[in-house]
Amino acid sequence: MNNAYEIPNLRFSLPAGADIPRRRFVGVNASGEGVIATEASSAIGVSMNEAADGEVLEIADGIVMVEAGGAITPGAGIEVGTDGKAVTNTNGIGIGIALTGAAGVGNIVAVKMLNTSATNGLNAPLVQTFVYTAADLATGADITDAIIGVVPAGYNATVIDAQVISTGSASGIGAEATSVVLLEVGSTKIAEVTFDAGNAFPAAGAAKAITLAPAVANLEAGSVLLLTVTNGEAVDLPVFTVQVTVTLTPVV
Repeated sequence: MNNAYEIPNLRFSLPAGADIPRRRFVGVNASGEGVIATEASSAIGVSMNEAADGEVLEIADGIVMVEAGGAITPGAGIEVGTDGKAVTNTNGIGIGIALTGAAGVGNIVAVKMLNTSATNGLNAPLVQTFVYTAADLATGADITDAIIGVVPAGYNATVIDAQVISTGSASGIGAEATSVVLLEVGSTKIAEVTFDAGNAFPAAGAAKAITLAPAVANLEAGSVLLLTVTNGEAVDLPVFTVQVTVTLTPVV
């Protein structure tokens, strides 16, 4: 019966920064990886799959199913409990409302995620994911200033993660023949990674992080994220996806 209450809204993914069980509140660590949210802290969503350290972790917000850390009454405010479980909001950041109840630890509860704390949750950042899928690039072919997405009006944005996700095998990459993936806003570098003999392009179904530029200022509303991929003459890339995750903070 409770399954009728699960209506994921935004779905996105991050590399897991540790072993993550399914149906737990998730946060982001300093390396841009998905981890179990800290007790009484904020959360970006709920884990939709079980992921080992380094694997792709699927995350969703909206109306989600979360494992309970104790008894919960329908309509109660929810905060993050021990091990990312849902508990009744007391002193932590309110991150949602229980749509169903839980008799105790280990039960599954439906939670509508939103900022419910009158203090700590006020103006908490939203998370948005931009995804660009590149075509199978012929040997030596490049991508120049492809548009990834735009920061919406009324918000500042900060890039917290960028990943290259491959659907096949690359060839021709070596010490002299490199593949450089660059994210920019205008001429400002946001993130960059070079694939070469020492840093292989991800295998099919795997992801690799694009290193974020240090001390990148907040991106203003209207900023357009651009993707450039520069390949050596022998480099042949499969179909791949570039995923960029940003936090959105209302301009006040």
